[in-house]
Amino acid sequence: MKIALVNPPNPDPPPSYYGPHYGLSLIGAVLERAGYPVRGHDFDLWERDAMMAELPRIMRRDAPDLVGISCLSSNRWSAVALACEVKRLSPATAVVVGGPFATLEPGFILKHSLADFVAIGDGEETLLELVKTLEEGRPVGSVRGLAYRAGDSTRRSPGRGPFLAVDTLPYPAFHLFDAAKELERHRRPEAEALAGPVSAAGRRCLEMHSALMVLGSRGCVYRCLFCPMSRYRGPVRRHAPEYFVGMVEHLCGTYSQRHMVFGDNFFTLDRDWVSEVCGRIIAKRLKIEWICMTRPDAVDADLLRRMAKAGCRNISYGLESGSPGVQKRIGKRIKLDKVLPAFEATRKAGISSTLMLMVGNPGESRETVRETAAFSWRLEPDRVLIQTTKVYPGTTLHDIALEQGVIPPGFYDRDDPREAPPYTGESSEGELKRLKQRLQPRTVYVPAGGGCVNGCCALRTPPRRPGAVPLERLLALASLRAERVVLGGGEPFLRKDVPALLEKGRILQIHGLWFYTTARPFLGMQACSPLLEGDLVRGIVVPLFSPEPERHDARSAVPGALLQTGLGLRRWRKAGGLVKAWAFLDRDNVGRLPGWVRWMADHGVSQALFLYGRSPSGWGGVALRDLPGMREAARALAEVLPEAERLGVAISVFGIPECLAPDETIPHEESRCLFDELLPASGEPISLSRRRRSGLKSKPRACRECRSRALCEGVWKDYLELHGGSEFHAV
Repeated sequence: MKIALVNPPNPDPPPSYYGPHYGLSLIGAVLERAGYPVRGHDFDLWERDAMMAELPRIMRRDAPDLVGISCLSSNRWSAVALACEVKRLSPATAVVVGGPFATLEPGFILKHSLADFVAIGDGEETLLELVKTLEEGRPVGSVRGLAYRAGDSTRRSPGRGPFLAVDTLPYPAFHLFDAAKELERHRRPEAEALAGPVSAAGRRCLEMHSALMVLGSRGCVYRCLFCPMSRYRGPVRRHAPEYFVGMVEHLCGTYSQRHMVFGDNFFTLDRDWVSEVCGRIIAKRLKIEWICMTRPDAVDADLLRRMAKAGCRNISYGLESGSPGVQKRIGKRIKLDKVLPAFEATRKAGISSTLMLMVGNPGESRETVRETAAFSWRLEPDRVLIQTTKVYPGTTLHDIALEQGVIPPGFYDRDDPREAPPYTGESSEGELKRLKQRLQPRTVYVPAGGGCVNGCCALRTPPRRPGAVPLERLLALASLRAERVVLGGGEPFLRKDVPALLEKGRILQIHGLWFYTTARPFLGMQACSPLLEGDLVRGIVVPLFSPEPERHDARSAVPGALLQTGLGLRRWRKAGGLVKAWAFLDRDNVGRLPGWVRWMADHGVSQALFLYGRSPSGWGGVALRDLPGMREAARALAEVLPEAERLGVAISVFGIPECLAPDETIPHEESRCLFDELLPASGEPISLSRRRRSGLKSKPRACRECRSRALCEGVWKDYLELHGGSEFHAV
């Protein structure tokens, strides 16, 4: 009997390639060991129409007697379409669908597709037994773990328990899916060369774009309500250390692969097991680099050092929330006092860290998001991932959402491109969006100016200082650490190598590049549109000093600086670019904010950050002697809000504490952009929040009793030295 195993398209494929479908590769290995000819087809990164166009050729060439299809909730309709087309092309071919969604909803698969069977649960034994049963012509009802058609009705055979003998499995048959070719195709040697070597001595993020994923275990002891494991009641089934390391060694040798992903949901559940795995990797001198995922309260300094020695380069820590109340509601129950020591120990071991957060779980509110923010900024992770909570089939949260009516009637019966709906049982989608805006992903600011921001410098690229990291490497490091990268610290468009930098950005696959610029250089360009080709450059951040042309920038040697900035903005907006403004407050402009906001709206500014004193990155500022009173500035901002809302300009503030300008009224940069960094020429990232808290700001006496003190950074020290702290009060 000839068999074809197919992984349908993913509607939202990841940017990285971590090998073929793991479950199908294991099933393929089991079938090959039993002597059956097997072909594999991985359409994970394909469009559905392209897969359907390819299918007739596959069916002619493979002529399979049985086709096995994997099905997730996200690709359920691709799996349905695939099963129907296989039966149309070859009615005699048996079609079996398995995987997480098929296990949960076998009736859905049999109702909507022409599939003959659904494999429920672990598929290694089930599919092998089904193949033998069909080959021998015996009744399929004797095969445990199946749902199947019987005339016009459907039936289920007796259930099959979890597969326990995991060390009897052959190693996954990645060769069925041409893994060697795909690994090479997704390699990015130029990007790897730009980022430079990753060593245990450095605090660099390791982003693997081409790696093989392997699993050391199945199941989990925790019952986090958002996780598909939340309803799993079987034992954790773990490979023996010698089996797991033998598999890693075999796959590394077979595919000449040094990058691995140890994909267990909770890799350090058994610390002794991890320690032995690391010891065997060290003893075998396997020159590999690997990443994993675990809980921050499930590591210690000794284990982390051993993991680093064995090649661990990044650990993703699933914190989800820094609120004890939310932790309890979701069943995560992380010991929060263990989290900061875990991140510090990870850093000392030379392993980079990824902090994973979720917004919108049951019990979430503005207060709990602020708790998470206040808790998280001290961790200084190398990378931050912030997701909105979604409802996946098979989770406890899904049961809750069904009772609350969150899952729309017939949701799974529609060919919906969304993999899962957001959890809106306690907050609407709009409220969830506003909650998530309170916890922003990281922005990295990279000094890349080619001259002064006021436009008086010659067209040149400044010489690189001895020991400085080349700008293209800074760009690579920034891309590994953040979702948004801002080039500035001068006028970046005065650099002669801007086209080369953009090409480097495309090689690195940056998707959120911004420029800090006056926009005046756009007047000398033939067109702005080439800068916006592809999805590399998102927009520009423009410094503004006054709504009056003659006062816009007193330092500028350019006559009519504001007029030229305005003309440059119009050209940029006409090309389709986004515009954010950094509006520096001073004594002269604080009374003209309504007119200033109108000017911004007329010139395409969508977001305006009003700055008191310094800027978030340290690029530009206004001397203390030129500033208005802080209370006066806060009052002026509150008064201009209605006009800004009417014109569609989103306003935020930087440098004024929340007791004078409440975050509920005006969003605060400091309390929302906690993870932002400056990446100077040294190549060592600087936490901007920590720099402000430890050297530039201080907290007056009133802060001691303030409920916002954990998140608020305080007041500029030089302001307190001049004016004292009498105008500040506890919230």
